[in-house]
Amino acid sequence: MQKLRKIPLFLFLLVLFFCLHGSVENYGYLHAKEVALVALIIMVCMAIFFGLVWVMCRNYLFASLLTFFVGVWYLFFGAFHDMIKSSAVLRFMQSFSVLLPVLLVVNIAVIWWLRKNRQHYHKLFLYLNLLFLFFCVFDGAMLLVRGLRYKETALTNPVPFDNQLVTKKPNIYFLLFDEYAGYKSLRDSFNFKNDSLYQFLQQRRFTELPVFANYDFTPFSMSSILNMQYVPENYRKALLTQPDIQNRFGEIRNAQVLTIFRSLGYRVENYSIFDIKDYPALFESNGLFPIHAGLLTNKIFHNRLIKGIGWRLVTGRFEIPFLKKYYMYRKDRYNKDVESSVLKSAGNHSNNPKFCYAHFLLPHGQFYRDSAGAYNQPKQIMNDEYLADKSLYLAYLKYTNNIIKQLLDTIIAKDPGAVIVVMSDHGFYDYENPGDNDPYNYDNICFLRSPAVDSGVYGLPKSNVNFFRYLFNTGFGQRLPYLPDSTIHVIEDPIILR
Repeated sequence: MQKLRKIPLFLFLLVLFFCLHGSVENYGYLHAKEVALVALIIMVCMAIFFGLVWVMCRNYLFASLLTFFVGVWYLFFGAFHDMIKSSAVLRFMQSFSVLLPVLLVVNIAVIWWLRKNRQHYHKLFLYLNLLFLFFCVFDGAMLLVRGLRYKETALTNPVPFDNQLVTKKPNIYFLLFDEYAGYKSLRDSFNFKNDSLYQFLQQRRFTELPVFANYDFTPFSMSSILNMQYVPENYRKALLTQPDIQNRFGEIRNAQVLTIFRSLGYRVENYSIFDIKDYPALFESNGLFPIHAGLLTNKIFHNRLIKGIGWRLVTGRFEIPFLKKYYMYRKDRYNKDVESSVLKSAGNHSNNPKFCYAHFLLPHGQFYRDSAGAYNQPKQIMNDEYLADKSLYLAYLKYTNNIIKQLLDTIIAKDPGAVIVVMSDHGFYDYENPGDNDPYNYDNICFLRSPAVDSGVYGLPKSNVNFFRYLFNTGFGQRLPYLPDSTIHVIEDPIILR
């Protein structure tokens, strides 16, 4: 017990608790190596901070307690910030212009208190060691329980598929353009007729399918598309939670469409923001949804700060070149990597057919480029206030059209017999309306080019959830029934994900 009064085990236990707690919350979506790497990086940073404080004060007790205090608010800053946002009494502090000065004053007050109350150091050591030892044991037990009870998330209503009816196995390119609005919403709300793209697609023998999105939130939409059914309604539509999102990730990871193609001998190429079983996401961090280690680190201080006021740190007199390069352009780099991966795939031929899933964060905000492909101003890219700017969105959509045309011409030239799908998961959804649920949210695009498809065989789908049922019916000899078409609005609270 005396050792617990002198040895700062709580520094190690703080990191262990942070990783254990995050692993419990995100069980099944983190790899042990990712967690270990996060823990190692945090420990190194804390050791450096401890060393700097110790060099200045030559008191390891003080250095340990100050390192602990700074570590707590730094690692759990997102949780504190979320609590402030959800509290009517404390909400006035949610702005960084208020919160950061308050945080600075609190740090100064803690330093002053620690310097004036050295007689309490040993008691604090004992208390913090025992407290975080208890926290770690409790979360360790919870992690064990989660492991024993864990089951892969998957939709339990399998769609029947008869492999023996399949006579042709063409290569398939499923090109998904996130938040690409349909013709009607662009015409009515943006005063823009997207005729150039539509004529281009018609000239290359694409068929426009009259479908609409079932959900206006990407994880829900992609789960329903790739599983050919609606997601279970075991969530609160008015307020999603992190487990609700993770369930969708799990459903996508074990998607039935991909399972069917694998059973047919297809090679899956996954150039998307989602993990698919045996085929990880293209990036471990995509700037849209926290995945992998980001599930642990997305709410720590510097990540939340970058999300909130990051544009101020990548432009003007406060510009930090490293942050500008790493944070500002990561989604743009992702899109470029998806594009180059698809182009490379089109030129690679093998004896086995392939299913290529490419998920572009185009024209989804942030709006990196104008219609000619030049970068927008950093403030316009990083500041979320510009996500509802229709002029920026429309320019980015025109840029996306150029990407689509280049991709399709290359694929058609190098793989002329392939089935090509150009689709969006939902439309533009930053319309300024009180309910945040505009009908145009669900107006999307869906085009299909397939020499093997007879569009008159089994009718046309009317919504995204039925698209692959249609593809399997018309190109793979199936007779799958269509589901009733509907739209479902779920409310994504940025506090939960960001």
